[in-house]
Amino acid sequence: MEAISRVVSLALNLTTHSDSYEVAVSLVGNDEIARLNSAYRGVEGVTDVLSFPMCEPGELAVYDPPEGDIAVLPDIPDIQPPEESLAGDACDLLGDIVICMPRAVEQAADYGHSLIREVCYLAVHGALHLLGYDHENTEDQARMRRVEEYVMSAMGLAG
Repeated sequence: MEAISRVVSLALNLTTHSDSYEVAVSLVGNDEIARLNSAYRGVEGVTDVLSFPMCEPGELAVYDPPEGDIAVLPDIPDIQPPEESLAGDACDLLGDIVICMPRAVEQAADYGHSLIREVCYLAVHGALHLLGYDHENTEDQARMRRVEEYVMSAMGLAG
C-alpha cells in the first residue's frame, strides 16, 4: 500500500534524516495479532499494532541535527529521539510492523475517520517504536505524539 510506505518513509526521514532503512509491514487478522501478542509480549488478546525491532537502540544512527537543520520542520521545533537511540552504527534492517486490520476498521469507525488514516497512523506509530520511541511516561508519550501528528498532518491525514 503506497500510503503506508509514504508515511513510514516520512517518519523515518523526520526522526533520522534517512529513509534508507528496511521495514516490513504486515496486515493481519485478529487471530494472528493475538497469537503474536501472546508469544512476544505475554499479553493475551487482540491489539492494533505490534513492532518487532531488529536493532538494539544503540545500533541506530538516529537524528541529531546540525545547527539549523531543523528549520525544514517549522511546526515541530524540538523533535528529539529517545536518548537510548543516539549512538552507534547504522542498522539498515529496522524490523517489522504488524497491523491488525479488523482492529483498524473498528478504531477508524470509533474515531470517525477513514480506514486509510487509521492504518497510516498505526504504521507511523509502529515505525517510531522500531526507532526506540515509546509512550511509557508523559514526556515520552508527548514526544511520540508530536512526531505522529506532524507526519499525519504532512500527509494530509490529520485528525
